[in-house]
Amino acid sequence: MGEPIDLTQQALNALASSSLGNDSPAEAFVIGYQTGWQQAIDLCIEIETQLNKEDLKNAQA
Repeated sequence: MGEPIDLTQQALNALASSSLGNDSPAEAFVIGYQTGWQQAIDLCIEIETQLNKEDLKNAQA
């Protein structure tokens, strides 16, 4: 498999790209939570899609 996922770096990248600006701490928390949740779901979908492609390829072989 590939290299391990650097969760700390991913969290820092997500925080940096969230454009929090002058939001209150509560707003920043919600925005950060939503951004992280969406990125996690997107990653799950990407992984599942790749696994499905591999399964389909193996079934045809």
